[in-house]
Amino acid sequence: MPRGGFRALVSDEEWTALLAAGHPRPFPRGKELVRQGFCGDYLLALTHGRVQVLRSEAGGEQNLLVALRAGGDLIGEMAAHGGGGVRSATVVALDDCRAHTVPVEAFDRLPAARKLTDYVVLKLSESVPFRVQLVHFKPQQRIARLLAELVALAGPELAHPMLIPLSQEQIATALGVARSSVSAFIADLRRDGVLGPGPRLTVADPERLLHYTSERV
Repeated sequence: MPRGGFRALVSDEEWTALLAAGHPRPFPRGKELVRQGFCGDYLLALTHGRVQVLRSEAGGEQNLLVALRAGGDLIGEMAAHGGGGVRSATVVALDDCRAHTVPVEAFDRLPAARKLTDYVVLKLSESVPFRVQLVHFKPQQRIARLLAELVALAGPELAHPMLIPLSQEQIATALGVARSSVSAFIADLRRDGVLGPGPRLTVADPERLLHYTSERV
């Protein structure tokens, strides 16, 4: 997925027209933008902040992380086109976010709608690496990759882009790993100077963090 999401696929004029077709809405941190299984006849154009996309398999109670999104991405477009109007995942704000709600009928009349197929294909192909991580990567690598992507997706509107907007418990739940594994690895990262001190998770050395995403730790 190109940085900037759907915004990177359309012109400035097309993006401006897309936002004008909707209504701006704030989504405080922790607020759900859409919920899995619910119906919706609109999509959201995210302009500020990061969100996590969580999905629960049939009969499962735990929501696992399947993707991260940021300003420039669309939310809920799959349900609106080919999904029967039913949301396939729950999307939760990691920061104080802003988005424009755009009715599906209004979106379909916009020039930007011509890029939707390309965008959906990119999003579907992006879900493959997340499934690969579940099978082939150790918990430490998955944790490091999550932290690195959160930093990479931090937009200029964020006052503290190196601050991780998830607790250790939330990281464990999102990745489906043991809480003890997260705590032990976070302690290792702090000893190595990758994370700063204090109760909040703050990345102090992004380049060093990338070292943990690829090597066997």
